[in-house]
Amino acid sequence: MLEHPMERRLAAALMALVSACLCLSGCTSNRQPPATLKPTLEVRQADGGLVAFQNGQPVPDFGVQQRPRLVLDGSWRFQAVQLDDTLSFADRKQSLGSLTAEAGPRLQEAYDASGWQLSSVPGTFNQPPAGHATGGWYRTQFSMPTVWPQRTSLRFASVNYLADVWLNGRHLGYHEGGTTPFALDPGDALRRVGVNTLVVRVSRPLLGARLDLVPWGLTDWWDYGGITGPVSLEGEPELQAVRADVVPHLDGADVFVLAQNHGTELLEGVSIEVDVLPAAVDESNVLNPDPKSLVVKGAQPVLSRTLELGSLQGGSLRRVDAPFAIRNPFLWTPSRPALYVLHVFLLTQEVIKDELYGTFGLRQIKVDPTAPRLLLNGIPVAFHGVATHDERQSPAAGGRPAGGPITDARQVFDKLIQARGVNADLIRDGHTPPNPWLPLLADRLGFAVWEEIPLYHFTPATFNVATDRGVPQQMLAEMVLRDFGHPSVLFHGFANESEGGSQRVAALTALRDLDRRLDGTRLTGQASYGSDPSDPSSAPLDVAGFTLYYGVFYGGPLDSGTISGALDRIHRAYPKKPVMILEFGRWADSQAEEAEQQRVFTVTYSAIEPVQDLQPAGYVGAAVWWSLDDYWTQRPGLEIEHFGLYRPDGSARAVQAAAASAFAATATSGSAGRGAQEGIVSGGQGIPLGQNGASTRLIGLIAYAVGLPLVLVAGLLLLLTIRRRPPRTG
Repeated sequence: MLEHPMERRLAAALMALVSACLCLSGCTSNRQPPATLKPTLEVRQADGGLVAFQNGQPVPDFGVQQRPRLVLDGSWRFQAVQLDDTLSFADRKQSLGSLTAEAGPRLQEAYDASGWQLSSVPGTFNQPPAGHATGGWYRTQFSMPTVWPQRTSLRFASVNYLADVWLNGRHLGYHEGGTTPFALDPGDALRRVGVNTLVVRVSRPLLGARLDLVPWGLTDWWDYGGITGPVSLEGEPELQAVRADVVPHLDGADVFVLAQNHGTELLEGVSIEVDVLPAAVDESNVLNPDPKSLVVKGAQPVLSRTLELGSLQGGSLRRVDAPFAIRNPFLWTPSRPALYVLHVFLLTQEVIKDELYGTFGLRQIKVDPTAPRLLLNGIPVAFHGVATHDERQSPAAGGRPAGGPITDARQVFDKLIQARGVNADLIRDGHTPPNPWLPLLADRLGFAVWEEIPLYHFTPATFNVATDRGVPQQMLAEMVLRDFGHPSVLFHGFANESEGGSQRVAALTALRDLDRRLDGTRLTGQASYGSDPSDPSSAPLDVAGFTLYYGVFYGGPLDSGTISGALDRIHRAYPKKPVMILEFGRWADSQAEEAEQQRVFTVTYSAIEPVQDLQPAGYVGAAVWWSLDDYWTQRPGLEIEHFGLYRPDGSARAVQAAAASAFAATATSGSAGRGAQEGIVSGGQGIPLGQNGASTRLIGLIAYAVGLPLVLVAGLLLLLTIRRRPPRTG
């Protein structure tokens, strides 16, 4: 048995390398047929602009709305089964019959599932340390309320990794990707009277068994399989406000409302009313997911405008632009996280048919065109961050986290309060799209967020396979669309510690282009290995992100000079980009190692701090300690990674005080994380703009720039003409 922690980690790394090599050789020898399963998300041109469709329906707003809702969370039945994943990842046009045959009597109402284990939804089927299931069948039954709309949407916040869904024996669809939401149309398979039987087949293949999954190989976290997010039915009106996306500016926003006529008849006199309302966050509503709970009672709208759509054909969809400006706007920052509430009404003949609520903040994150620094709302900023994981910490037992996916807001809130305690203002939530509670609470409390998709330790081969299948593109699009309205999300990450030259650059470029096509208000990046400071693959991205473990995993003894030299090489490779240090840290497997963990922080940060982008010649825009808390891992030879500033019981390690002091001394964004205590009530005076607000702004600026001199000249000429000329002499 290896006693020294470094030896143990080297052994674990060696085992991981051997496993990966075996996997690669096995996969490339055609033991697993390549996946032919197609993505379920696509972007189409619709009336008024681009619209994302999922399973044939426009991607909805997944937030809480004022519509009928039936929550299906609770105790389901689960049967662990070793699934046929050749069948799982085959094109459904060819495989659906075989999948339905595999399901067999499980789909029938009268099937007796009492022998299956009870499983909480949301939850997982592979709880650590003993959980090693790779798939199985979930089953629940429910009845509908007496009063319910004609249309319904079945919504899953997340299922890891591949879900196939049947309702009353009918296959509704499938979804691949473990941490992003999807919706299905149950149609007439939903019974208004009697019992409904919902069955979900979930496949989470053993990581490393296939090249064509995302992530594909061994992960340094516990990958929780199963129905990990809430499940619900939402009633939908015939005329629906499907979603409303806000593109923020410093002086207002563009609002894009997606209206859909689900019926077959032409609707006349259709109009949209858009209200922007003052919002306030306090202890009473900070954990309430309903955006309406943030509306300040009795306050007048900042803006109220109506747009006439005229007629809307049956079955049609229209994307409508409703831009506005705000005089004296309240801007969102981590230290002052001002929010607004958007309230959209959809009407026919002045009768309200649907309404939709959402929150947004006005902010701008960009790279200074004159220097390698970040600008938040035009002001230079350098972030101090911590990494978190979508994993329950409490109740801890035996010095280990509770484990399992986070299932309620309080668990995320507690993590952010810990982050506030170390004076952090940036959260990097592991290597997957975050729990949806994280950006929501980061908006309200005041934290910037780096979120990413799990292209984790990818290789040239796996980059090619994954992007050819379109899985990373779908994951990115679903993350972007889910979190579109969250001002806290400032950065989109596309990969972590991956390899490959042209293959990686091609994948990152394609993801960047998709990100800009769908959004464009966030900065893009990746986390490259710091052991290769000259890695050129971040060239197509906005920032140059690196992990930095000098003196821990590589680079010889811990030394600030070595770290400074590596930072300088990164800067020389990217002289115009802010550098984001997205990981630095060390484990403390015992109390004796806590001193070395603290020394790693002190020495590494002492090299980073002088070159933060606030300094005249600085260029580092963020430094993220890995990590806020300890976490379970599936790496061979390890069980818990003890990288945390805090132990699982919530007590602080020695490094916590060092980080809190250093972060406070160099903070640029004020005191982050206190939005619920600041008493901020947003306001301003809204001004409706013509549709295509960006063009309106540009035309206005041009008119101002050209017109002002003309007005001055005309005024001068007028004065000259009315002024009496002096008499001629001679």
